Amino acid sequence: MSSTPAAPQGYSSFLKHIAVLPETGIFHRFGDLWAKRVYDDASNLVTCLAKVTDEVRQRPELGAETLLDCPMRVIKAKCPKKSHKPLYIAWAEYDKALKRYGETLCMSAEIMNLPTQNIFNTKQVESWKLPGFKPLFDNDEFVLTGEDKFWYQGNPDQNDSCAWRAIPRGDVLTQTFVKSSPWIEKHIVDRWRSLLRRKKPDDDKQLVRWRYSRIVGALDTLSCFLASVLLTITIIVLAVVKPLVIRIAVVGIFGTLFALVLKLMAGDPSRGEVFGATAAFYAVAVVFVGSTNNDCACH
Repeated sequence: MSSTPAAPQGYSSFLKHIAVLPETGIFHRFGDLWAKRVYDDASNLVTCLAKVTDEVRQRPELGAETLLDCPMRVIKAKCPKKSHKPLYIAWAEYDKALKRYGETLCMSAEIMNLPTQNIFNTKQVESWKLPGFKPLFDNDEFVLTGEDKFWYQGNPDQNDSCAWRAIPRGDVLTQTFVKSSPWIEKHIVDRWRSLLRRKKPDDDKQLVRWRYSRIVGALDTLSCFLASVLLTITIIVLAVVKPLVIRIAVVGIFGTLFALVLKLMAGDPSRGEVFGATAAFYAVAVVFVGSTNNDCACH
């Protein structure tokens, strides 16, 4: 007797993934609609301002031609609310319109300043497939919203999309590790887990468990280790090699290598930082060469 296959689950895995790694969540900004809303609120504010200004000008006892020339305390003192209801109604509408415009402007600015998603994460969303779960895209639509898939696929710099959090793009080495993390997770980490008999839950097979902070921390540790190893190797080579010309060449080669490795692994350092660290490397090497040459000369 054949068992009926279980119906595919919803989108909980994808949404939980966004909760753990916010940079994988991609959202439609609706920038054009926010721009229209700002202009509409501005237009409404201008209309309300004209009405309250007209009410102010109709009252000579206020002695004002514009709203800015008429403090509210003066209105309350010279124009009681009971006998000047149209003025107070117009003023209340103006206050409401001004507040609404400010809220819309600030909210739209926050939305438009949300980071653009890294294309690596956009590719993850495009290829998101988990056994037992419904697909994110179906019939050229993004199923969660029913919109055209254009807003959630392709180059995020060319569509009106954003993310909750962006991965910094300045560090080339870190970005390379981030892009390679799915492959590393699948071919190295998973095999290591299988050797240790540690299995992930079935609904997490597609999840990349490496947070950006963990990758940066690992590379920082590797950078410290590599800097020490490179200087140690330089000292060992200088201790073995005796001719001064060859020693100078060794210092030049390893110093250049140190500068290149520093630029690659130090997280986008400035030119001044690279120059200072390289100068310190050369200083240590030159002092060692000078001291050992003096010892050789004495013998």
